[in-house]
Amino acid sequence: MNLEEYKQQYKQDQAVGALSIEKRLKQIYGDLEPRFYSPQVMSFQGGEEPLDGVAVYDVNGYHHLVSYGMSHLYYSEESVGADFSKWGFEFSFRVKPVKDDNGEDPFWVIQLMNNLGRFVNETKVWFDEYQFLPLGGPIRAESETDIVGVAFVMDDDLREIDTPHGKVVFMQMIGLNTAQLKRLEENSTKEEIMAVVDEIKSVSPKFVCEL
Repeated sequence: MNLEEYKQQYKQDQAVGALSIEKRLKQIYGDLEPRFYSPQVMSFQGGEEPLDGVAVYDVNGYHHLVSYGMSHLYYSEESVGADFSKWGFEFSFRVKPVKDDNGEDPFWVIQLMNNLGRFVNETKVWFDEYQFLPLGGPIRAESETDIVGVAFVMDDDLREIDTPHGKVVFMQMIGLNTAQLKRLEENSTKEEIMAVVDEIKSVSPKFVCEL
């Protein structure tokens, strides 16, 4: 799509990139409606949160969270024809309901996504498939869990999309326990990360995190 086609197809008040994300989610989930959480002040209004929203789907006994904001969400003539939309990815995370959340959605995941998004915006270092990250403590504060790190893989369902602003990969975070994280810290080759990921996948094909 060139700039003239872009200007003809979209209006300046449209969230062009967000529409592309929604289209992919509808392809996967059809009419299933997510709960959507946004900050009180959006980024284009001067808000400080890197994400302008996170969609939460209830699927087969777990939550599937997908971020909006690591890619260009809004009308942007400067972004037309780029290889990647902004950072080129959005976060994805699958997690079983946590007892300590008392029936509420896992807002700690949204906080984690925002923290990681803030890290990317500040350091200009983005996440790619088969990378891992120690979290410096439990993935959910004040919770008895051994999940203390995350690895990144392409979301098997959402995968990647081409948007008018460039490619967007849906990067799924996978929970790592203490032993898995220690193993990767001692051998951080891509081959070892892939081996750990394959072991997790053999137990949980969708990489659903259980605290």
